[in-house]
Amino acid sequence: MGGVITGGLGPALGAALPSITDTAKILVDRLIPDPNAEAEAQAAVEQALAAREVAIVNATMEIAKAQTQVNLVEAQGNDRFSARWRPSVGWICAAGFGYQFVLAPIMTWATNLAGVMIGAQIPPAPTLSINDLMVVLTGILGLGALRTTERCQGVPGALLGPQPVKR
Repeated sequence: MGGVITGGLGPALGAALPSITDTAKILVDRLIPDPNAEAEAQAAVEQALAAREVAIVNATMEIAKAQTQVNLVEAQGNDRFSARWRPSVGWICAAGFGYQFVLAPIMTWATNLAGVMIGAQIPPAPTLSINDLMVVLTGILGLGALRTTERCQGVPGALLGPQPVKR
């Protein structure tokens, strides 16, 4: 919406535009000449804006609760595909770090050594974007802590070995 209003100029022009609160106060000041009525209108505007803030906070909390419920249902399921996606992404990150910090330097050293021996220039081993890998890894580490909590609490599908049967 801000891009439509500001013609695509975004935050630069959006910062120059007055806020809803400022606009409402200016309108009340200009449209209501009576000081008592102006004070009542100003209070009504502030009350409406406060109610809007509360509604936004409540909506955000409802979204978070819904996501928590989805996460809980997913964690309690016995579907091995969804139960093992975290470890598989963790192994991919571990392999990426192993390659980036162990295998790639050794390969670069070995190819440089071989290049000197045969008298040819051998290109170095490719590198990974460590910044992208860190974003994924830090997310997985946070989820890994949740997975550990699930295992400690005995959530079905989170335990290793045979799963207990609930009757």
